[in-house]
Amino acid sequence: TFSNTGNNTTMSRQIVQPVNQVRLTNVAVVRLSRGGHRFEVACYRNKIVNYRQGTETDLSEVLQTERIFTNVSKGQFANSKTLKKCFDTSNEEEVCRFILANGDVQVSDQERAAQLESTAREVASMVSEKCVHPISRRPYTLPQIRDGMKAAGFMVHPTRNIKQQFLDCVRLLQEKRVLDIERAKMKLAIVLSQLQEANHDSDNDNDHNDGLMKRRDAVTTFLINEGVAAADIQPSTGDNDTRIIFQSDPSLYRRMDGIAHHDDVQGRLEIIQQCVTEEGDVTLGHELERKAQQQQQRDEHHVVQSSGKQHATQSGANDNNDDDNGDVPALSDKLQSGLRLTSNTDTNNDDNDHDDHQPTITKVANSRKAQKAAQKKSKKAKRREKEDAAEREEKIAAEKARQKERDERRGIQQNSTAGDAATTSISNNTNQVSNADMGDNKACNTCGGSFAPHEYRSHFRSDWHRYNVKLKMKGCATVSEKEFLLCDSDAFF
Repeated sequence: TFSNTGNNTTMSRQIVQPVNQVRLTNVAVVRLSRGGHRFEVACYRNKIVNYRQGTETDLSEVLQTERIFTNVSKGQFANSKTLKKCFDTSNEEEVCRFILANGDVQVSDQERAAQLESTAREVASMVSEKCVHPISRRPYTLPQIRDGMKAAGFMVHPTRNIKQQFLDCVRLLQEKRVLDIERAKMKLAIVLSQLQEANHDSDNDNDHNDGLMKRRDAVTTFLINEGVAAADIQPSTGDNDTRIIFQSDPSLYRRMDGIAHHDDVQGRLEIIQQCVTEEGDVTLGHELERKAQQQQQRDEHHVVQSSGKQHATQSGANDNNDDDNGDVPALSDKLQSGLRLTSNTDTNNDDNDHDDHQPTITKVANSRKAQKAAQKKSKKAKRREKEDAAEREEKIAAEKARQKERDERRGIQQNSTAGDAATTSISNNTNQVSNADMGDNKACNTCGGSFAPHEYRSHFRSDWHRYNVKLKMKGCATVSEKEFLLCDSDAFF
């Protein structure tokens, strides 16, 4: 309001702000059903988990407003009588804490999808970090793990522990045989503690060394009995070496710790490396060697199966040939032992000098297959190019023949009397159109003619316009109305 009193001008301004309104934006609703009633509290999204974990205890930092709702979206509050009936108290702070501890968080579909995607990414990252290929000992990339999870049908659980889901994912990948994968081995060391000796003369030193050797032998025996491969145990460097270094599956860690605290060992367990993987660049020779070993293992396994079938057939047909049939199981046992030897000592290639020519043979065979595949592909491409070119030439020849036929018909009909009459009528219509009000006429961009408003819509339904549209779609020149009337319509539609 303004008021003028002489030269003094006074102005009063009143600012009204909705200070008592709470805008419930970025709200996460925690809902609890109790006593046949529904109760809700409005919280901040990023504070509910912190409150339940115990890192946040201030309710004002968790709740948008310290009121209890029956419906947050509609703004309906719960009365104290209902709270007293369902919770035996009307104190809203206590009821809010109870709802936060026992209620269900309501999330949207997009939030749930984002949460599941984040969990799947964490599981795949853990699989990529802690698992390797059984032969190459190299980890898989994250996209390979995600594709394998989809192919195996692994479903992410929103509330289960990440580590438990990681174990389930590895187990499912191994069962479905989607990827050749196993958990990376841990590099551990059992350190033997020094026993207290009263005297330190030479005889006691010898006894001490003998006792240390017995303890080392006991540790080695225990490790082999628990499933550790002998090739994964490093040999001792001397008689006074108190460290037994070995590689073990992570699932055997508790057993290894039990071995270290055994009465015959009296040592402690140390973790040297969490995950043992191959590092460095991959060379062509190493990859050819690895593939040759895989092929050799598959061939030996196939030979074992075929020899077993042959042995079964011969034993059923010739029961009296025990000497001949006895060679087959011996051969199968020999091949199986060789298969186990190659799988356990994949890194020790010095003992397999007789198989050095296998990568070269595999490389030559692969190159021949690649050349044959390339030749087939080039032949198919050339054949396809010839077919496409012939099809294009046929289309061009057909279009030229049609244009030639149309020109011939146009030249013949121009000399007929019907053509003269049609030309006269067309000229009369053209003169009438030219005498009309040109300011109200509308043009057709396809046919190039000008039409009155009452003829404009009917022109788009005419055969002339339809024919020009087809010509334009084929990339040909359009025809005028005279040319269209002189030609036979059967040649166009």
